[in-house]
Amino acid sequence: MKIVIDIGGSVLCPEGVPDVEYIKKFSKFILDLKKRNHKIIIVTGGGKLCRNYVNACRSFNASESYLDLIGITATRLNAMALISALKNEAFLNPVKNFEELAEAVNFDKIVVMGGLIPGQTTDAVAAEVADFIDADILLIATNVKGVYDKDPKKFKDAKIFKKMSGKDLFRISMSDEFLAGKSSIVDPVAAKLILRLKAKTIILDGRDIKNMEKAIEGKKFIGTIIV
Repeated sequence: MKIVIDIGGSVLCPEGVPDVEYIKKFSKFILDLKKRNHKIIIVTGGGKLCRNYVNACRSFNASESYLDLIGITATRLNAMALISALKNEAFLNPVKNFEELAEAVNFDKIVVMGGLIPGQTTDAVAAEVADFIDADILLIATNVKGVYDKDPKKFKDAKIFKKMSGKDLFRISMSDEFLAGKSSIVDPVAAKLILRLKAKTIILDGRDIKNMEKAIEGKKFIGTIIV
């Protein structure tokens, strides 16, 4: 299978620095997938590392365009941390555009990348990549268990959707609930891109690696399937 994994910076570096122990476990999981002859592309988010730098540079009155470039750099730093753990099984450097991606997918290597262009989130990048390579699965690994009817970090009675349509995902991403808790779902641009995907799209908690494995294998898992 061709698998695109969108791994949030909130999972890779929740405190603003790479979570070494998690990255070791995640890289082992990825290497095991590769041994099963899956083609894997990983898109890494920026998380707190990105926010720390963006907030600092915003205090210097840096332009929003420049802050976007800083954010992209942060996502690529996280990608390089993961590449370091994957060693020779991954390309040495993060892929920086679709031309490089088109070449990279022809090799027996794990492709890792961060952001691509200013103003675009890594969620949107992952959706575009899944469309570009005609992926079988797009796995969006964040720091919540799936898509909820309201922010689970604020409301104890929040309920997870086991399945939902792409249109409903887009609607929720545009709502006030999204603005109150961005970590619970993908951004509106990514949600719109997911509408056209042929890939099976799954949103789940990336911190639970065993659960991610079950989702890829078609077994019962905790998360939200976009149908």
